[in-house]
Amino acid sequence: MGLTRYPHGISSFGIPVLGGGSLTTTGDIYFVQNTNGSNGNEGNDKDHPFATLDYAIGKCTASQGDIIILMPGHAETTTAIALDVAGISIVGLGVGRTRPTFTATTAATDLIDVTVANCKIENIRLVGAASGCTSLISLVGAADFQAVGCSFEHGATPTSAISVGATSPRFSFIGCNFLGSANGPAVAIDIVATGDDDFIIRDCIFNYGRYGLDTAGIRANVDAADGGLIQNCQFIGMDTAAIDFNSSDTANIAGLILDCSIGMGADTANIDTAIDMSSYGCIRTYCTDLPAEGAGHIPVTTPS
Repeated sequence: MGLTRYPHGISSFGIPVLGGGSLTTTGDIYFVQNTNGSNGNEGNDKDHPFATLDYAIGKCTASQGDIIILMPGHAETTTAIALDVAGISIVGLGVGRTRPTFTATTAATDLIDVTVANCKIENIRLVGAASGCTSLISLVGAADFQAVGCSFEHGATPTSAISVGATSPRFSFIGCNFLGSANGPAVAIDIVATGDDDFIIRDCIFNYGRYGLDTAGIRANVDAADGGLIQNCQFIGMDTAAIDFNSSDTANIAGLILDCSIGMGADTANIDTAIDMSSYGCIRTYCTDLPAEGAGHIPVTTPS
């Protein structure tokens, strides 16, 4: 049995194959492109795409492996997008500023609300800065969420780029870029509720060097981050801390910080306050003051 024509493209042994074969699924495939798309289309090939992501999500079936392909140059300025169909993947095509881009309007609260499990977004840009926007992504009831190769860009608002709410364990951010474009944001990834354990944040850049980040690149409230791994991340322009796990609370959260680099940004910041790690272990992680007054190895115990 060789390659055969599939209604949405090419299949091999009955399984659809996209591009060079990096994406395969037994579910449905939908395309989205705002300039030549229409929500009156069938959306199942690149020549007849849907116009909006929210509409495409509504056409998916939960937990059958559906994939939404956002075509290069796709752009939406939107109030909110509800990622509320479990088990789907949203994949952007393009490089740099040709990647699909979603920009929050003033009326937006969360640009994308994820309220179901097992969803993935890849290679898209989310842009905030609208006065009403509270986060670029909000996770609530979003177990096993994945973001891969995405860019999260916020100005003075939203206060946090990512808000991880209740019952969203095992989330992961891999190879993502967090970027500030104005003074004022406080946190990049804010883990705000209990039960958001066993997460992975790896190969991410938190770049606030031009404007600073007021509170922390990654922050967790009491008992909200047990069993996490933060690996090979770079923090640039941190005004207060890179990682804040609030060791003054009585909860005993454990995890690992590995191979990270930190550049503090404010004159009052220094390597002693770069990480409040609670009961996390810390290995091969370094910090420097900016401007460079010295560099140091982060200790393996909570900084005093």
